[in-house]
Amino acid sequence: MSRKLALPLFLLVFALCVIFASRTPQPIIEELPSDAADAPAVLLTLTEKVGGQIVTLKVYEPKDNGFTRYALFDADGVLLETDSVSLGEHEASESFALTARDDVLGFPGFELETIQGGRMTVRYFYALTEQGFVYAGEAFGHGFDDTEWGDGVWPLDLTGDGRSELVTRSTFGTGVPYVFVYRWNAAEGISQHSGIVWEKADAQLAKLSAPLGSVARAETYHAEDNTVTLTLYTEGGTREVTLPLTTDILGEWHAND
Repeated sequence: MSRKLALPLFLLVFALCVIFASRTPQPIIEELPSDAADAPAVLLTLTEKVGGQIVTLKVYEPKDNGFTRYALFDADGVLLETDSVSLGEHEASESFALTARDDVLGFPGFELETIQGGRMTVRYFYALTEQGFVYAGEAFGHGFDDTEWGDGVWPLDLTGDGRSELVTRSTFGTGVPYVFVYRWNAAEGISQHSGIVWEKADAQLAKLSAPLGSVARAETYHAEDNTVTLTLYTEGGTREVTLPLTTDILGEWHAND
């Protein structure tokens, strides 16, 4: 997930698309059954009670390429989610954490925190909805609640419907932050995500980007006053503006796969 600050904006957009596409669960038909002779050993098992239900996380021994697979199961052993992450030189038991949360998109839920490659911390969020456990969002960066990077996650009712959205501030690689907002679409019964749209947030500043030679932009969320600072990095310096985080500066809502 590391990205250089000087990367062109279109590469950052491409990176974001790759991240969201990677949320599609991977098949584990022949890889996880414990009765198979060549099945990977389970290095870690964590169990958490969420909304009256039990969720179990299992982490399997890393492969030679440094990646390990994790899987989430309900109390009946039904697979909820599976993915592969890089552990680097860290042991699996030191790189995974499962924590129940009271409010994920307005539902009880939990977060799965991983340390990937010894540097990148990623938090995946799941909500216990009417459809069962669903993927609700993610945040990633070199550190959370840190004065330098400031990555974090905040529940916030942006729409005033009494159900919280999930606001995340994530850092690409060496310091390009982006703000994503996740919500529960009750009408369709799905989790969706959106992000700050530069043109909608500040049209005047956007018009300045072309003649200045835009290199990259950053979005930083300030939880203390619910504002977003948009910074435009250009060849001639930087320009920034701070606006309240409201739904009118969010872009199109996309379904979380």
